[in-house]
Amino acid sequence: MLLDLRLDAGGLFPKIEKILSTNPKIQCIIYQSEEICPVNGKYVLLFFFRLCKICRLVGRARHARAPLRPPIHIITTMKTAQCPKNRLLLSVRLFTIAALFSLGLSTAGQLNATEQDVFRSDILTFHGNQRFAVDTLPLGSFPVVLTCKTADSTQTPSIYTIILRNIGAVEKALLQDAQNGKWNNFNLFRAAMIVEGVRDPKLIDTYEARLDALVAKVLAEVRANGNNTPQTLTRALFEAMHKEILTKPYSLDSTELSKVMSTGSFNCVSATVLFNILAEKAGLEVSALEMPGHALSMVRFADGVVMTIETTAPTWFAMQTEKERHEATLLRIAPAPSQAQPATAQNAAAPAQAIVEAELIAHRREINPVQLVATIYYNIGVDLHAKKRYPEAAAANIKALYLDKDNKQAWTNLIASLNNWALDLADASKGAQYKAAAVILDQGVVLDPTYTDFRTNQTFVFFYWIHGLAMKGHFDDARGVYASAQERIPGNKDLQKLMNDVALAEEKVAQQRALAQQRR
Repeated sequence: MLLDLRLDAGGLFPKIEKILSTNPKIQCIIYQSEEICPVNGKYVLLFFFRLCKICRLVGRARHARAPLRPPIHIITTMKTAQCPKNRLLLSVRLFTIAALFSLGLSTAGQLNATEQDVFRSDILTFHGNQRFAVDTLPLGSFPVVLTCKTADSTQTPSIYTIILRNIGAVEKALLQDAQNGKWNNFNLFRAAMIVEGVRDPKLIDTYEARLDALVAKVLAEVRANGNNTPQTLTRALFEAMHKEILTKPYSLDSTELSKVMSTGSFNCVSATVLFNILAEKAGLEVSALEMPGHALSMVRFADGVVMTIETTAPTWFAMQTEKERHEATLLRIAPAPSQAQPATAQNAAAPAQAIVEAELIAHRREINPVQLVATIYYNIGVDLHAKKRYPEAAAANIKALYLDKDNKQAWTNLIASLNNWALDLADASKGAQYKAAAVILDQGVVLDPTYTDFRTNQTFVFFYWIHGLAMKGHFDDARGVYASAQERIPGNKDLQKLMNDVALAEEKVAQQRALAQQRR
């Protein structure tokens, strides 16, 4: 709701205060002046004085609202009469300083430093269903629009915008390049290096020259042997990759290509990315297969034959049976949250390996080079989450979803990152930033209302938030927080019981104060 004000008479201030106190849905005030002549500075000062007074009224009204209610924004406009250009510019500068100062006053008491970090984090900010064009945002910002899940399949999914912050120019160009689902100005190798944070162009050129030399060497050897078929080339590239680059054992945390190139260790994502880079450079039609906890390569030949390659198994082409190849693939599947349904009489009798394979096949999907780069972002997010760097983990998964909106693992990890971020903020041993935690849980509920842990943890956060305020004797604030809790989890019995205890504690404190007064 908007409140449009044209104030050049001071008599309306009591009315403004009444309107703000009786209309909690007002979120924006537009304050417009009548024509001001900058030649006379007193008009600018008067305008500034009244703006400050509006800010104080707004701050008082905002403080009276229940916590977590939307803030009240103030938009000011000043009309100026004709005057010399230099005086007009001076007036505009003065007015800008005044407006910024006034805006600072208006936000006082709305968000403490911790909550401000939640909304204006160095990593990401939440913006609900707003839309933004990239070129309208500050330098280093990049908007990602996600599609929310719905609790009811009949509902139309809503969109949700998260703005990533501190995005460098190179990474921003990379993300923009992938808008049409393919790389236009980047190749797979350079995209992978940029995603993992490599910015040294000389290092990137050196690594790529090494790969180009390897491909040229393999092509020459295949031609010299007189068996220049795509199948022979595929095997030769794979074996050369393991002989000259992937020289160390498999390592679950070796996602970055720079680490692969310098140490020789690898995991399923880095090995698949590397093989696909080599295959593309050699002219093969290659893509990737993604499944829960794993990635493989896939090569298509002109005769319609499709070859699946477990890139982490150095002896893949020497394996004689399908059983050996299945076991090699199952060995490299990283632990992931189970999506399996409870066992039924039919599947309980099936061998465990058959169940795993059937589940993998059901979730396996072919992905393109852009989606393959998304798996790097996802893996980075997994590593960050394990290190409890939850905001960064969330950002990495948001980038993965930007490149691959169908990446269910990235969505699951994003939701888990938001949930654990909130719990980390609410940790009493770290200062118990309850309001910030509640804000994060609000975002989570909007994104995925089917994730029941968000509601469970809202109860946890609000319970200890109210309890902490009551223990300090801040009973009015405790009631305000409870009002916010009621909007989110109405009828919660644990919170109702807590508020009954708070009421008893408040009554006891009041009696003690009354008794102390009598003794005086």
